[in-house]
Amino acid sequence: MDNQHQPRQWAHGADLIVSQLEAQGVQQVFGIPGAKIDKVFDSLLDSSIRIIPVRHEANAAFMAAAVGRITGKAGVALVTSGPGCSNLITGMATANSEGDPVVALGGAVKRADKAKQVHQSMDTVAMFSPVTKYSVEVTAAEALAEVVSNAFRAAEQGRPGSAFV
Repeated sequence: MDNQHQPRQWAHGADLIVSQLEAQGVQQVFGIPGAKIDKVFDSLLDSSIRIIPVRHEANAAFMAAAVGRITGKAGVALVTSGPGCSNLITGMATANSEGDPVVALGGAVKRADKAKQVHQSMDTVAMFSPVTKYSVEVTAAEALAEVVSNAFRAAEQGRPGSAFV
């Protein structure tokens, strides 16, 4: 969805994420909306970034890798928590081994619920660490800008590869 970019205030961390994606020059995001990331998709509607829905999260990773391979700038995948993240692993591992810059943003359950093993709770940082150049969980909204910037830097600099936030 192509919308005119208007400067806006950040009401949520989602707005800050989208602002960082715009600052990185992201033109499109591949993904599937889901409860844990719906605010990011809502914020994307008010941005210049085009949302390209996919039928499976692995497709989001492979499409983002194609963008990265063609442009040299990281393609972006956006998925919900739990299986939404785990479904990315093959695409992220492939992007990393092929040297395609990709940044994947995955939702997560509330930190207070992680120890309870609630629906869709997984240790995604541990899952992605062996197959990406950079894998980190954001624990405070104040860190979002730096973490997203670091993910793009990791994906694009040196030998390109994948990064997961």
